[in-house]
Amino acid sequence: MSDTLTTIHNSDGAGTSATHVDELRRKYTAAKSAVADLAGEVGKTAKDHVGDLKSHASDWVHDKADLLKEQASDSQAAMITLVRRNPVKAVAIAAGAGLLLGLLLSRRD
Repeated sequence: MSDTLTTIHNSDGAGTSATHVDELRRKYTAAKSAVADLAGEVGKTAKDHVGDLKSHASDWVHDKADLLKEQASDSQAAMITLVRRNPVKAVAIAAGAGLLLGLLLSRRD
C-alpha cells in the first residue's frame, strides 16, 4: 500500500492525495479507537445490568423461600394442634389413608 501512496504522491506533484490519504488514516484510527472504547463501555454496562438482575433474582428467591418456610411451619403447627385435639380422628384418617394407599399399590401388579 505504501507503494501506491508513493505513486499517488509522485504523480500529483503537490502531494494533496497523499495528504488526503494520511488524513483518512488518522480518521480511521480515531474511529477504530472510538468503536473499541464504545464496545468496552457497552460490555461494562451489560455486565453491571446482569449483576443487578442476578441480585434482584437472588433476593426474590430468598424472599419466596422464607415465605414457603413460614407457611410450612404454620401448616405443621396447625396439623400438630389438630392431632392433639382429636387423636382418635387423626389415627382413623391415617389408617384410612394407609389402607387406600395399600389397595392402590397392590392393584398395580
